[in-house]
Amino acid sequence: MFGWQKERKIKSRILTLINLAGQLGLNEKDIKVAEEYLEYYEWGLSFEHLITQIFEYDVEIDQLFYKMVSDIAVDLKLPDSEYSFLLSLIKPEIS
Repeated sequence: MFGWQKERKIKSRILTLINLAGQLGLNEKDIKVAEEYLEYYEWGLSFEHLITQIFEYDVEIDQLFYKMVSDIAVDLKLPDSEYSFLLSLIKPEIS
């Protein structure tokens, strides 16, 4: 599928995203599910589960989180239609 270096990079990015999702308020059960998918090399399922649950629970995200989602989606060769629904969750920045 990918070279081993690219695989490590994708896994690392998804793990970072999982940790950030937990800090933003995603529940522990969904964090564990995403981690388990990642452990079994199911990067796409881990990513999909994570972003779907963030959306389902209306977890507010910031621009940085969305950028990370976008970068991972590019690595996984996913179209923006697979994650653009998260745009509605970006909290407005306070100036």
